[in-house]
Amino acid sequence: MRNFGGPRAGELRLGLGADRNLSHEVVPTAGQAGAFSSQDRQNNGYSGTPMWKLALERAQREQASAASAPAAKIPDGFKPVEQIHENQLPPSKRPVSGGRWFYSEKRQVFWNATDLKMYVLDPASRQPAELHDSMTSELRAMVGACFHENAVQTRHVLVKDLVKAAQSLRLSIDHLDQPCAIYALYEGHRGTPSASNAGNSCAEFCAKNLHQKLLLKLSAFRGYWDDKRLEATMQEIFVELDNEYCAKHPSAVDGCSALVALVTGERLVLASVGDVAGVIIMQNGEAREPLKPHALRDPDDDDDDSDDQAGGPAAAESAIRLADAPIRWTRAFGDSDFKRPGSAVQLSAVPDVSVIYLNQQYRGVALVCRALYNAIGKSVAVSTVFRRSRGRPRIASGALVDAAVQWMGKVEVDIGLGSIVVFFDGIEENAASPQKRRKTEQPTQVRLRHILLKHKECKSTVDKVRNKQVKRTRGEAERMLRAVLEECEVDALKCTKAFTQRCREISECSTSLTAGDLAGDLGWVKPGKNEAKFGPSFDTAAFALQIGQLSDIIDSDSGVHILLRAA
Repeated sequence: MRNFGGPRAGELRLGLGADRNLSHEVVPTAGQAGAFSSQDRQNNGYSGTPMWKLALERAQREQASAASAPAAKIPDGFKPVEQIHENQLPPSKRPVSGGRWFYSEKRQVFWNATDLKMYVLDPASRQPAELHDSMTSELRAMVGACFHENAVQTRHVLVKDLVKAAQSLRLSIDHLDQPCAIYALYEGHRGTPSASNAGNSCAEFCAKNLHQKLLLKLSAFRGYWDDKRLEATMQEIFVELDNEYCAKHPSAVDGCSALVALVTGERLVLASVGDVAGVIIMQNGEAREPLKPHALRDPDDDDDDSDDQAGGPAAAESAIRLADAPIRWTRAFGDSDFKRPGSAVQLSAVPDVSVIYLNQQYRGVALVCRALYNAIGKSVAVSTVFRRSRGRPRIASGALVDAAVQWMGKVEVDIGLGSIVVFFDGIEENAASPQKRRKTEQPTQVRLRHILLKHKECKSTVDKVRNKQVKRTRGEAERMLRAVLEECEVDALKCTKAFTQRCREISECSTSLTAGDLAGDLGWVKPGKNEAKFGPSFDTAAFALQIGQLSDIIDSDSGVHILLRAA
């Protein structure tokens, strides 16, 4: 049958609201109109327009009405974007695509009436990006650092809570996954000591400014930070920081290598220039180095792990022997004389970046100065120290320094001997049952004993137990406490006895005079009770201990401590 225009039978049935799956429909004809009352007539008020067309127009009007009207109540404080004055929200900051948009000036967030979601404007693409709700991981990162007293060109930064650091600068990064922390090691070279600076101006500048620059970038976008955005931002920060240093110190030759570790949720972001070693330690003891050093290979070094041998940025200098090269680094902060036009060697400050998704297979990460790393035997030694330190990062980093000093002998020159150690804990509990997690909840009070050693940097350097002035350095005090911990853990059954004996012998707190097996007793301690005296790190360590367990080394204004939880 030929179709001379108009809808087919199926289209007619669909326009009238018929089920497309039915094989036929009964439609009243004009002759059957008398069988219905006036209010029931299908064509009452018929205008001459075909019924199928009227039905389609009605459906189109309903769809347009549904798209234009909010499906839910507009949140408090939000106004239609078109009603916002340009000085409050200029055109360049208005969403440009899809849906009806509302804006809260107070929250600086958009609401889309079509999908009922909150959005922010991506400063890079100028397009709306969904507002990210922070997720909190079970991951717990424990960090410690130790540096030899002669490592004068080395600086480090440990920001354990980046959210609080942002708040102190009146910034907000609440949208980032938690925990959120940054650890950075800057190993200076070619430093020019002056009356005001005995170290390295480049390392000092980076240590003061990099994490603040990072906070500004992180607070500027409240959407989800995917891996590519994190990588690009790290590279942007490094280059900007290097340009600022070179502009402010045009005649300085100071430079520094750097390794920055950002933890957000269960992601670890490593960014590196130069040759600071970054070592990932797995639970099975395996050591991995995700980033290669940016330095010419030492001819005396048998290990082929340098950037130039791998075909990286140093490939152009691979033919230059270390002894003949004006500088051994191929990427670094500073070193302004090798970044000027016409320089024989052109250095870069663009970092390599690696994003690692942490899980129960990861034990921790170490950031290690190159001289120390080479002296102790590289990754094998780091893995061994991780295993022996039993989750105590301060002990582990100190043990790495001790091992280097023991191998090299007495260190009397400026050399980069230091490390930052981070242990990851709690990841394996993600899949644990609620009953198991409840067993590890923080107690309301603990019974503690401690050993205290003072050093020259304390507020009071008087040992009131022996009534004498303390002249030891912080490093010497820490080495004494590391020896105590090793002695106590040789035999777990004799740990308490050894702790008591050593407490009486060396502790410089009057609690060491307590009789019996309570030497060093601090009594029952509740959260916050000792914060004014010993600082917040004291409670953090104390309430993470199990009964009979020894803590890591803890800093306070009084000195350095180790704790033993008695009950």
